[in-house]
Amino acid sequence: MRKILIIILILCLLPLKPIAEKEEYHIVIKNGTIFNPSTDHELVGYNIGIKDDKILRITKEDISGKEEIDATGLVVSPGFIDLISYDPNSVGIRLKVLDGITSNLAMHGGTEDAEQWYRGWSKSGVLTNFGASSFITRQRWPIVGYGVDTEMTKKEDIERLVEDAKRNIEAGALGISFSFEYVPGIKYEVIPLLNLAKEYNVPTFYHLRYSDGDRGLEGIKEVIEYGKETGAIIHIMHINSTGGTFHMEEALEMVNKAREEGLDITACVYPYNFWATYIDSARFRPEWQERYRITYEDLQIGGTDIRITKDTFDKYRTQHLLVAAHGSMPEEELIMALKDPHIMIGSDTIIEPSGNNHPRGAGTYSRLFGKYVREEKVLSTMDAIKKVSYLPAKRMESVAPQMRYKGRIEIGSDADITIFNPDTIIDRSTVKDTTLPSVGVEYVIINGVIVKNNNGIVEGISPGRPIRSYFVDKIDENKPIDFNLKLEDKDKISLESVYELDGQIYLPIKRLFEYLNIATENNKDGSINIGNVVNLEIGNKAAKIGDKEMVFDKEPIIYKEGIYIGAKDLGKILEGNFKLIYHEKGIDFKYGESDKAIEAFLPIDEEKIKTTNSKKSYIGAYGFSALIIALVLFSLKDKKGSREI
Repeated sequence: MRKILIIILILCLLPLKPIAEKEEYHIVIKNGTIFNPSTDHELVGYNIGIKDDKILRITKEDISGKEEIDATGLVVSPGFIDLISYDPNSVGIRLKVLDGITSNLAMHGGTEDAEQWYRGWSKSGVLTNFGASSFITRQRWPIVGYGVDTEMTKKEDIERLVEDAKRNIEAGALGISFSFEYVPGIKYEVIPLLNLAKEYNVPTFYHLRYSDGDRGLEGIKEVIEYGKETGAIIHIMHINSTGGTFHMEEALEMVNKAREEGLDITACVYPYNFWATYIDSARFRPEWQERYRITYEDLQIGGTDIRITKDTFDKYRTQHLLVAAHGSMPEEELIMALKDPHIMIGSDTIIEPSGNNHPRGAGTYSRLFGKYVREEKVLSTMDAIKKVSYLPAKRMESVAPQMRYKGRIEIGSDADITIFNPDTIIDRSTVKDTTLPSVGVEYVIINGVIVKNNNGIVEGISPGRPIRSYFVDKIDENKPIDFNLKLEDKDKISLESVYELDGQIYLPIKRLFEYLNIATENNKDGSINIGNVVNLEIGNKAAKIGDKEMVFDKEPIIYKEGIYIGAKDLGKILEGNFKLIYHEKGIDFKYGESDKAIEAFLPIDEEKIKTTNSKKSYIGAYGFSALIIALVLFSLKDKKGSREI
């Protein structure tokens, strides 16, 4: 026993390495397949570390968290963003979460009073993030009344309407939305409102004026002309049911041509081949059967099994009931739209407590992945994820600073994440039972809070936050720093998109090596090839140059839609090929042996921090050793005393 204690004493006196301070995350997602649409990566064998409301780590290292999610066999996606939903009522928003939604934006309906709208929903609490447009239909009511055909011809009325929209945007509204088909009287106010949208750089959303096969393309032409005249951002809602019906190929050609000519224009669809609307609306004016190529019997009241007949149509027309129009849109046209890389997804509804809705309010997103990705293979998983997360986020970035941190899985992004089973995800809602929840969405995380787990929705929480215009939401963004590169036989350049994170300077791999005339290849699996000999991986400090193994100080990271490497690790990659001379705002490169003093390239403050932390670690380690030594000596003394007894 005495020999064992002496060995322990000797070991304690050996030089000790600092005890590593392991960061514990609030949530860790392990073993899933991470799909990041901003860089097209499909990362297998990676873990995500979440702290508070942000993604702080994407790594191959085994990390721990207070809550850990085993995502083996599951897809880890940015949270789904429903771009054209409605007010987040307590029934409908739960079904949205079960369908994978993390942000519910009321850009179809919207509000006439943004300040009151945001205040009310913030006070009541919402499961998901939420936002709304300035809705012109409702804004017209106090000025010209409820008549849908009433035209606004007075200059003072139009000026008042524009001022109301301006007030809404400055109070947080995310754009301006129009429903031309339901309010045909909207005409003369459009250009003044779009001039405001252009001035404030906010998007405008359109339910087009025509949805029938004969005039649908006229509606697309109308908004394209508005956009070209004013320069405003244009988004066509549900182009499969309004504008492109029976003419989808021509509709997509018109939209894509306008984009190629410089117009900022996008569109969305919902993945169903039938629409639904209120039977008392303008859409059911005389000759609707010919316009939509359907009959009375194709109409079914949402939330029931009641089919409309010629005899009952007039009776139900006096009631404010939503009816589904079976067979109203060709399936092949929907598939054509889904395949267009610019088309995104929007549900165009939220289930009301009555259940009188279209089933898309509960099943849009799970249907996309279950039917059109898994079963029919119309889209790849990555393409579908782009349509439900990244593209909607990009659409809204100009007006909402928060959206720059959503729709992607990157370092520093918001922890809005949807985790689903690609083998089981599917919608279950029907016209008869619109409230049936989707299946296959296993976890939903919103702002770093798990709101849906294996047991269902977590009760008693409302982690959703308001998403508002830049007039209200001011985000302290990490700005790029000035950084220059100078190769001895090339002109000096200012390297764009260089950032400082946690005291380290990170360089964009693609732009950096393009300047050095070295080819790079970023692979979907997270591996990166530099030249013919360098192999490294996102989230992995271990790298390889030819047959030589190396360890970086920092893992390569996904950040700001690119792949970044720590500046101080660059010398290890280029050793033997370039000499690197670091200075305060950049790097000079000379051909030949690399600079051995790369460790000197540290911000002064970080060097101090590193030294301080190192001292703390050594003190902690030696403090622990001193305790062990004291115990050993005490034990030896005690043993000696016992022997004398």
